Amino acid sequence: MQQVAASPVESIIFCNRLGPHAAGFSFKATSLPGHLIHIMLEGEVRQECNGREYHIRPGDVIWYHEDELVRGTVLKGPWIWYSVSFIARTLPPPPFELRQLRPPLKDAVRPFEMMLAAWQDQSLAPSLRTLRVHAGLLEILSVLHPLAYPSRAENAARDLDPRARLWWELETELRKRLDQTLDLREMEKLCGRSQATIARSCRFAVGLPPLKRMKQVRMSLARGLVQRSSLSMSDIAARIGYRRVHEFSRDYRKYHGAPPTSHRQTAAPD
Repeated sequence: MQQVAASPVESIIFCNRLGPHAAGFSFKATSLPGHLIHIMLEGEVRQECNGREYHIRPGDVIWYHEDELVRGTVLKGPWIWYSVSFIARTLPPPPFELRQLRPPLKDAVRPFEMMLAAWQDQSLAPSLRTLRVHAGLLEILSVLHPLAYPSRAENAARDLDPRARLWWELETELRKRLDQTLDLREMEKLCGRSQATIARSCRFAVGLPPLKRMKQVRMSLARGLVQRSSLSMSDIAARIGYRRVHEFSRDYRKYHGAPPTSHRQTAAPD
């Protein structure tokens, strides 16, 4: 009998019920590191992300990945939604055209409620709390998977378009080496394809050239570590390939608009 592969979910950053916001409320934000899934409970929202416009209604699920810029306006209030952010580096995001999903409402809401209840229940033993939170997220992903990855279960997202497949496979390897600074020549050696082919695949997959994409991944991970870990700034810099902490702080400020120490001071507690 064939064994079941390991779960792709490595850690869950947060889950919550958010809102309400009234009609007319406008927002501009970036998604968190890793995957971020929202399910709309009440209200209507028009938003723009990745150059696409979405009209989101109750029951709709929106899936974000790695620090994506989102702008929007609440058309009908109150706007209330569930949200979960998690790290799953071997799980490629759905293609852009499948980021807005509409599963059966009860099938998606029930595991969100179960997950949130366990997340907020500090009386549970830590191991049991972890199991229940992960069980809720895995059930959510099992509901969304046929909609977000409609081809074969194995490597479904990559099968959707072979032009993006090369980049997602390469990015999976690069994420194991974030403490190294890899240029296009080293990427070429890793996958055995030309720099031009790598660049085309990356642009098709995420709309960015390879080095800018990896800077995005590094800065997204850095923000998560700054806000959610107790690592020193030197340790965070080293984890994402910076030998000098002042160079890390300089790039972080340019990318996120504030120094990392500022984000640590203002981060909300778990």
